[in-house]
Amino acid sequence: MSLALSDSPSPVGENSPKWYSDSRKLAWQKFLETPWPSRKDEDWRFANLKKLSYENVCDSEQIDNFDYNQYVSNSVSLKGDNESMIFNNDRLQYQSNLDDELLDKGLIFKPLSLALVENADLLKSYFMKEGPKLGSEKLLNLHKARQINGYFIYVPEGLSLKHPLEIFHWLSGENNVIFPYSLIVTGAGSSVKVAEYTASSDDEFGLACGVSDLIAEEGSELTYVRTQNLSEKAHSVHISNVSAHANSTIKNFSLNLGCEWLRQESVCRLLGDEAHSEMISVNVPENNQEFDMRTMQLHEHSNTSSDLLYKNALYDKSKTTFAGMIKVEDGAHFTDAYQTCRNLLMSDECEANSMPGLEIKADQVKCSHGSTSNPVAEEELFYLMSRGIEESISKQLVTFGFVKDAVDRLNHPQLEEVVLGKLERRFKKIGVR
Repeated sequence: MSLALSDSPSPVGENSPKWYSDSRKLAWQKFLETPWPSRKDEDWRFANLKKLSYENVCDSEQIDNFDYNQYVSNSVSLKGDNESMIFNNDRLQYQSNLDDELLDKGLIFKPLSLALVENADLLKSYFMKEGPKLGSEKLLNLHKARQINGYFIYVPEGLSLKHPLEIFHWLSGENNVIFPYSLIVTGAGSSVKVAEYTASSDDEFGLACGVSDLIAEEGSELTYVRTQNLSEKAHSVHISNVSAHANSTIKNFSLNLGCEWLRQESVCRLLGDEAHSEMISVNVPENNQEFDMRTMQLHEHSNTSSDLLYKNALYDKSKTTFAGMIKVEDGAHFTDAYQTCRNLLMSDECEANSMPGLEIKADQVKCSHGSTSNPVAEEELFYLMSRGIEESISKQLVTFGFVKDAVDRLNHPQLEEVVLGKLERRFKKIGVR
């Protein structure tokens, strides 16, 4: 790794709060002290550790002529009157004007650089409180030490937003690195839906090392949809930390299409009575893409529930690795947890590895997990082809139906339309196989 990390600019320069500057320095020190993962690490079983070697990456720079209007208009997005924020190489390019009524009610939707100045005390209460649990301690500290910007959403108690908020991240330039950060907090009894997109503006190698912290306070609802369509030369690491308090509901949805290599870690902590979490992911790798996904449903309180559904449709010589753990701590009685990973194998050369697991320390729980890997069912193809549909189109229809039920779990027409639109583009690009 050739980054000169100690020289990383702060989002607000010399005006950074002391706690923030100190946290960056400490993270940098931990990054230096922490070894890179090795083959002996269980959390990196089946991982391609060669992809963690970056010899020529560099800090991303400002792109002065970046035409964000062009990229937004050509992307599949909400296309409505949604409040939005646009970043390129971690620099804020645009933010819509928030509705005065929402501002008066206390909504915060700001870039991290501004929130560190105007909402430093509130931000400190939530900022990167979770430590790594699935093997990427070094990468998490790398992110914390290097982040240039990100965004902070705070929905105050009792406020429900009618329309989703929308954030775009573009990575531009060869060998550049971005460190996008997302902090979303829903106050007691509030609700919000957030759509976040990460993509490349060119077909070059780059690295996106991102972190999302999602916190639902008592009785609130949070839906977070993250789609990734970086260059297929790029690498991506994304760490998602979810905290669900009493009577709250969190949906954490991811769609992965781009990247040569991806590492995605998602942890959800269930922290209070009737807390509920849904972890949903759709992944469609092709060519030689490798997607490595690790999850943990961590039940720390009684009477909590979680449901995980990951669906992978693999083409060509692509590879996926899924390792999921349902962990029920002492005293977390009456836990109800499910975990399902389904792989649709679209070639004879693709590879799907699934490692579901349970660790239960409480009584009277209902926990189950399962994983399947199958090619397209011949009877399904026969049914479609017998009605005059060509074999290649029949395969695409079956694949689209395979992933669609995961998308349907969003239960929101606008968000479903965006995800399905990106999948339609993906299948059109893959074409006849």
